[in-house]
Amino acid sequence: MIKKLTFLLWLFSACVFSQNLEFTVIVKDFDTDLPIDEVTITALRTRQGFLTNKEGVAIISLNKTSDLEFTHYSYKKSIVKLSSLNKKENVVYLEPITQELEEYIITKDHPQEILKKVIENSKSKITIPISLKVYLHEFYKRDNQIVFFNDGLINFQILGNEKNIKTDILVEQNRAVGVLEGDIDADILGYDLNNIIENYYQFKYLEEVLDSRAKKLYDFSVRTYPSNEDYLVIKVVPLSESKGILSDFTVVYDSNKKLIIEVSSYVTPDRLQIYKESMFASRKVYKLEFKNTFRQEGSYYYLANSKEVIGFEKYYKKKSRRIEVKNHMVVTDFNKKTFEYGDKNVFKGKSLINKNTSFFTNYWDVESGFVSTSEEKAIIERLGKGDDENQNKDEIPVE
Repeated sequence: MIKKLTFLLWLFSACVFSQNLEFTVIVKDFDTDLPIDEVTITALRTRQGFLTNKEGVAIISLNKTSDLEFTHYSYKKSIVKLSSLNKKENVVYLEPITQELEEYIITKDHPQEILKKVIENSKSKITIPISLKVYLHEFYKRDNQIVFFNDGLINFQILGNEKNIKTDILVEQNRAVGVLEGDIDADILGYDLNNIIENYYQFKYLEEVLDSRAKKLYDFSVRTYPSNEDYLVIKVVPLSESKGILSDFTVVYDSNKKLIIEVSSYVTPDRLQIYKESMFASRKVYKLEFKNTFRQEGSYYYLANSKEVIGFEKYYKKKSRRIEVKNHMVVTDFNKKTFEYGDKNVFKGKSLINKNTSFFTNYWDVESGFVSTSEEKAIIERLGKGDDENQNKDEIPVE
């Protein structure tokens, strides 16, 4: 018999968040004492996931005692004993690896062929079926000011196999504040939740560097990864003479298991400037970034968190507008067993932006795994009040 979704979500939340151990960590650079953002934090016993914000802050909420693992591409991995995190607010320092130079590796196969094999193996090993408990966090800027925000707790039920992925979305709680106007392109009003997991689990963002033509457009190389001798890095960088919006790609993978640990890309400002100056279209991209972090533990291989950013200039009502959308997704928990639900409970929309706000806890404070900065919280509060005069004063520098 199909269980009622509301009961299942209540039961899931009650199990996960009863008897929680809660505290704050601030992650900083050992050399500079500056906060580090986008540090992936994993509770080794419970496999709960967290991510630091720009202030280096993460609120940890554990349903069982567990040591914590801290990972970031630019820093050495650190495992911190729970017993040492005995304060309400704890500072954790990570050691940078920037002083340890990557070394080029000469390979028998072309790096593109190595990348293809790593992708295919990663696809075959990704854990499906699986239920991912995800916190989604999106900001929208217009002319460098935040005008809209939405977030939510989502369950992704991922079914099928690596060749045919089916995703059902069940929204637990969500909120949306601010005002969106017609100058925001409908095509990027929130990343399409109904295909985003398929894109990530099939590594579709790497497809542009996998065909034979890509060897004429990009330089491929394999390098060492200083913080972990078991990992290697594949760098794919556009050749200077190549034209168009071409991204710089970095793929960190386990050289023994042939599994992707992190994949990221961005288009350099110089390349975007050339593209902008050469185009006469009404929409000109000025920022394009993407990052996926995956985790492998035992028989599990799954998405840990993701970030996507797109910024573009567009003419609207005879005015040039700068529009930017930033999306974070953090997997806070997962279960290899999916639960039963009715079709009416499945969210079929593209994005949460048009879904009516509905929440029964302040999930964004503790349950999210990724808290807004103090500055962002103030802006969200003002957006919620609908005070246009105050909103226009919220200057947010473009990153």
